[in-house]
Amino acid sequence: MAKPRTNLRAKLIKVFLIQVVLISLVTIAGIYAAKTTVEDVLVREALQGEAQHFWQLRQQQPDFPLPNTMNLIAYLATGNDMSAVPEALRDLQPGLQRTQLAGEEPLVYVEDQGDQRLFLVFDEVKVSRLALVFGILPLAAVLVTLYLLAWIAYRQSHKAVSPIVKLATAVEEAEIREGSLPDLDLSELRQIPDEEVTSLVKALDQFTHRLELFIDRERLFTRDASHELRTPIAVLRSAMELLERRYQVEEDKTIRRIYRTLYDMEALIETLLLLAREEEDTLPSSRVIVNQLLSEEVETLRLLFQDKAIAVQIEEDSELVLQAPARVLQILIGNLLRNAFNYTPKGTISIRIWDQGFAVKDSGVGMDEEQVKQVFQPFYQVEKGSNGYGLGMTIVKRLCNRYNWHLTVASELGSGTEISVYFPKAQLDKS
Repeated sequence: MAKPRTNLRAKLIKVFLIQVVLISLVTIAGIYAAKTTVEDVLVREALQGEAQHFWQLRQQQPDFPLPNTMNLIAYLATGNDMSAVPEALRDLQPGLQRTQLAGEEPLVYVEDQGDQRLFLVFDEVKVSRLALVFGILPLAAVLVTLYLLAWIAYRQSHKAVSPIVKLATAVEEAEIREGSLPDLDLSELRQIPDEEVTSLVKALDQFTHRLELFIDRERLFTRDASHELRTPIAVLRSAMELLERRYQVEEDKTIRRIYRTLYDMEALIETLLLLAREEEDTLPSSRVIVNQLLSEEVETLRLLFQDKAIAVQIEEDSELVLQAPARVLQILIGNLLRNAFNYTPKGTISIRIWDQGFAVKDSGVGMDEEQVKQVFQPFYQVEKGSNGYGLGMTIVKRLCNRYNWHLTVASELGSGTEISVYFPKAQLDKS
């Protein structure tokens, strides 16, 4: 399972929040540790010292009074006489502990000396106020300072990576078209005096320049090679026509296969030429009747594949008229129908036309799920050694992507394939 993607800004916010949480946790832990230290160590030591001091003074002066201050009050029990001790304290055992007394919960330190038991009741409320003033408030000031420093660090980090974020956004928002480079506007980033950003922009400029050269070379090769191939194919066609007249072999299956191959090669070369021209200049759109194009292409292919027992059925629910390049539609339809004829040894090819698209369904060899996934790959053939070059569906997909036509493929191995093309409403001609 792929991990979810995050951007730099989200990562910085995440780091900032983690810092805030960690600072808060450390502060809470520090307050708790301080409270425990004050209660279990300092208060215990102070009360033990107070008790020891009281016993020493009592030995020197038997009538020495019990401690009774603003924060500390003492009670003394002799033997079993607990009359001078509040009832809530009488069952307490020696040591430091908390107990309920007069609606409060003070710390009580109990210590025995001979047959006497001393109860020291410590009122920590006033001490806690002092701790708040001299301890918690400075700690809060430190905490606020740490939060502020974390925020400043976040802002500086955000400022440092902001050019990288802008560069990523510019690349992501660039319009990328088939056969052309994205239109990147990096003028703002070029003015940023940042060494890393400058290096990235320079590397991106070098990459796009090399890619432009590569695309130009590919386009020129496609155009020149296609032009050069036209001549030998024309010579072959003339030679075939001469052989037919001289030896009268028009119905020979081998001759039919040769004609089909020549037809496929001519269609492929013309498609390559069209794609090469289309990358340089947009083809003009015109009013095209798709029903008519389908009928014409079916008639042509019936002659070429007359040695196959294939029945063609055309179901026209409505007339489909588009504003689109006529030659592009002709190539698209030709590739789809040729594939249907090539991969149907015998059976039926059904064509259905409705108001937003058309579908070509054959009863041929069909494809399994894995083959459907690869059908748009260049030079992929469902059956090795079959007619064609494995480029038909690649070209169909490329043309559909360029003109925003929607293409779907449904197939079942051994039962045939159905390919549907849907056209956007903006291209439909309702006139």
